[in-house]
Amino acid sequence: MGRRPTIRENKYPYHIVARAHNKEWFPLPIDQMWSLYIELLEFLMDEFDVRIYAFTLMNNHYHLMILTPLSNIDIVMYWFMKKSTLRVQRKTSRINSIYGGRYKSSLLIEPTHRLNTYKYILRNPVKAHITKKCEYYPFSICEHFQSDILKIEPLVDLKDHSLITDQKVIDWLNVEYSEEEDHSIRTGLKRPIFSYAKNNNTKKQIKPNLFIKDA
Repeated sequence: MGRRPTIRENKYPYHIVARAHNKEWFPLPIDQMWSLYIELLEFLMDEFDVRIYAFTLMNNHYHLMILTPLSNIDIVMYWFMKKSTLRVQRKTSRINSIYGGRYKSSLLIEPTHRLNTYKYILRNPVKAHITKKCEYYPFSICEHFQSDILKIEPLVDLKDHSLITDQKVIDWLNVEYSEEEDHSIRTGLKRPIFSYAKNNNTKKQIKPNLFIKDA
């Protein structure tokens, strides 16, 4: 089966995920990988005019939410994957790629797709039981915490859903998804254009609840 064609888009962001070779931990300690990635992301913003909305680094993979105004996601990610591999190789004397394959992308057209993907990315360390709250994890970045590290773009969809203050956003990020909701998002992110999973019985899309009820 051949590689699926690249969707080049400049209006909507992508979710990107890339995993380490054999799903092993990255060859460098996570704090060193973090510094390396942040430097490369900063270069991407300057050189390719991309916009970064969220980034989370785990021990053996990363999640990225990125917009490419020049419709060049393939060029951007080729550069990002190649440069990160070369830098790790120089530091570790490795020969092979640090990745287990090509990055995977999902285009986020609808506002709710963007919001739930944003939350999914930033909840990854919580879901993995590494931290109790999103904002405590040191290797994750969004507009609402650690925003001084990179020129993170605001996700304007948040304001359309009454999540106006930073604290409301953080509260929302820390609301856990149900198993069904989590499955729906994970399924959507495996598709080239995001689409929620459907309930087997009703055949309707499983759409996670976006709103926070006031106490």
